[in-house]
Amino acid sequence: MKKIYLELTSRCNLSCDMCYRNTWDNVAGDMDEKLLEKLKEEIPAGTDIVFAGIGEPTIARHFRRAVELFSDHPLEITTNGVIDKKTLPFVLKHFRRMIISVDATGDAYYHLRKTDFQKVKETLEAVRRFKKEEETKYPFIDFALVLSRSNKEKIYDVIDTAAEYGIDRILVSHLLPQEKAQAEDIFYTESKNEEGRVFKDKVNIYAYFRKRIVMSFPHMEIKTERLCPFVENDQVYIDRFGDVVPCYRFANTYKEIVFGREKTVLKHPFGNINDMSLQEIYDKKDYRRFREAVKNARHPSCVDCDFRHGCSYIEDTEYDCSGYSPSCADCLWNRQIIRCT
Repeated sequence: MKKIYLELTSRCNLSCDMCYRNTWDNVAGDMDEKLLEKLKEEIPAGTDIVFAGIGEPTIARHFRRAVELFSDHPLEITTNGVIDKKTLPFVLKHFRRMIISVDATGDAYYHLRKTDFQKVKETLEAVRRFKKEEETKYPFIDFALVLSRSNKEKIYDVIDTAAEYGIDRILVSHLLPQEKAQAEDIFYTESKNEEGRVFKDKVNIYAYFRKRIVMSFPHMEIKTERLCPFVENDQVYIDRFGDVVPCYRFANTYKEIVFGREKTVLKHPFGNINDMSLQEIYDKKDYRRFREAVKNARHPSCVDCDFRHGCSYIEDTEYDCSGYSPSCADCLWNRQIIRCT
């Protein structure tokens, strides 16, 4: 294990239109302090730790305790950037990298996230002051942007803001629809996407040659190759209950729409920290078999299968037609369409 994602909380201080939490039945809550202390004992020294998940880590009940426990690890955080002014200096002091979700600016940002973009700008201004006063390059700052047809032209405003505040990269992911209306808003296709390719080239030219901002784009269409960052990079996700899951996708049960088909993604833990050690879970036969299947692309490929519209296996992730469980056969993360941060 080289990197471990910790879900300190499933609560959030925003209510964004595109968030997966909108379709959950889960009761939101925080990771227990005793669980954090147990994890500290079991996670190998030097392992990268990322405070992330669907919730906002900085509002977790034991956020400061978690940071203190893992202060001898390289720390990253994925945040919406709306951070309490008393908490922000603590964040800047302890994290090497911050990934801030920014899908638009100004009124468009308010429409998506129901809060004023000025709150994010205040965080960015605080980062700039901190780096200057401390004469440090840390924390590195990336933007994470969810791309859709309706917000694609707003990406230029995000690039301008990134340039203004010295952001290192903009990490782009596509929209994963949770409902029919969102399914009409995707900007990726099953086959050749000439419109997407032209848009991507145009944005890259503007970002790099005019603003010196590095863009990291997902694929704009389905390609043959499959690659899972979690498996390839020996990464693990641990949710607030102590469940060890292989990735973001299998951390919760929810509905997603894949090219017009509704699918139930089932939470799939391979074990719980309260019952056995992290290393024991990671070394379990079923978890090793899963990682091997994903790494070697042994799952079927549902997204371009000729029989996908009449297949019952495609309705959820419990099994696929090759007998693998959970199934990654229809995973858009694995096709580098949807991306983790």
